[in-house]
Amino acid sequence: MRDRIGGTFAPPLSDETLAGYAARIAALPVGPVRDACETLLACCSRWWELPEPEGTPTHAHPSGLGRIVTLDPAHALALDSHIPWAHELAATQTLIDGISAETDKPTRDMAFHLLWHVKELDLGREPMTTDKL
Repeated sequence: MRDRIGGTFAPPLSDETLAGYAARIAALPVGPVRDACETLLACCSRWWELPEPEGTPTHAHPSGLGRIVTLDPAHALALDSHIPWAHELAATQTLIDGISAETDKPTRDMAFHLLWHVKELDLGREPMTTDKL
């Protein structure tokens, strides 16, 4: 596992949050941002469908907040085809950076929320959301 100090801890997901995100994404114009958000949502939705992890925290997060839980091997296998490659996540971040915080803050926030979850999964760990700090 690669320890990497993240820049944020996202709020937890819920059925309602994911449904709201799906509706917001469906309303986006067809194009790269929408495609990227659909990919992120599909990954987060698949993770959300998995049973609650039974792993125990392995060590403190380098930020000093919370404890890292390594992704369960069965969960990692179930998510493998849904997690974009790291270079795709970097390109997605560039797309999201282009969403105006002044004119479309809700979409930008949603996209970064989803991206953060997927980046954590790509690092092989359960996303540490604000309710777990």
